[in-house]
Amino acid sequence: MVQPINISWSKTKRNVEQIISKYIYYCLSVDNGSTSNIKDNFILEKLEYTPITNAYITLNSETRKARIEFINYFRFSFNKLTTDERKIIYWTYLDKENNYDDRYIANNLGFSLGYYYIKKKETLIRFSYSLGVEETQK
Repeated sequence: MVQPINISWSKTKRNVEQIISKYIYYCLSVDNGSTSNIKDNFILEKLEYTPITNAYITLNSETRKARIEFINYFRFSFNKLTTDERKIIYWTYLDKENNYDDRYIANNLGFSLGYYYIKKKETLIRFSYSLGVEETQK
């Protein structure tokens, strides 16, 4: 029998939320697309590096490449999740245009609010494993 891993929920959640926040800011600095325009399958597409000739942008090319690499790492990890899990992460953290609340998300997924909270916690734990930032209790 496989023993469950003793996850530190608060540390793991904080790690995931910090990475999501970093992703949002990096997208603002290097991605010309909008994260609000996601397809029905909730898959985030890989971001390609393109040189910029705009004189107002002060990021050097190495910094831009590193940020794009981080964005693609995030998107690869996000795309490994199930469709419902991607919807939970997207509607809760990434869609800044529509301020969805937990009731809306639960209803849209066909979940009761109580089940939604359980599923949201599982989703954040699975996403932390996908990102490689889970924390165990010592």
